[in-house]
Amino acid sequence: MSSNDEILKSAQAQFPPSANKRVRVLNAWRREDSTLERPAPNGWEDGWTGVHQLATYAVVAKLRDQGFTVVNLETGGTTRSPRDVQITDLI
Repeated sequence: MSSNDEILKSAQAQFPPSANKRVRVLNAWRREDSTLERPAPNGWEDGWTGVHQLATYAVVAKLRDQGFTVVNLETGGTTRSPRDVQITDLI
């Protein structure tokens, strides 16, 4: 498995150590798709686009390159899921 296919450690670090390490990007937010200045929490409403892919470098970098700035991450084994995170905090 190449490093582009591995789930980002920075995405895993958004959750407690006991959480599942298989982190997914549920949604991504892009300002130009929204009437809001900031994304509504938890990947709902205006400006969010469904992604539903593993939080790998390749996936997150592609979203960044497409103009997305925030991703909604989710994993199992925690009550702190989903979580909104700036892409710049991940890569």
